[in-house]
Amino acid sequence: MSNFKEFLQYKALAFKYSTQNLELTEQLLAQGGEGVEALPLRNVCAKLSVELAENIDQVCSTLGISKRLFIQNAMIEACAQANQALQDVNAFEWIDAQEQK
Repeated sequence: MSNFKEFLQYKALAFKYSTQNLELTEQLLAQGGEGVEALPLRNVCAKLSVELAENIDQVCSTLGISKRLFIQNAMIEACAQANQALQDVNAFEWIDAQEQK
């Protein structure tokens, strides 16, 4: 990809994500301000290897994003791929057939 094309893609993506107020959302969550407790959020914890946790920290630092935002987007993508795989192999065929009886 040419430098100009990379630059255009960078600016287009920067614009796309700047309109979503991601930084404002992160700031509100970090401050725990008024109304934040009313947001429908749930804490998800997992024990990870030290190496993976450090890699996540480093990637988030390099990209300038919060771990919450990084993990949220990774989990959205992972769930979408898992759901697609289940659909591709018709994983619920037997269950669906039992429900139709």
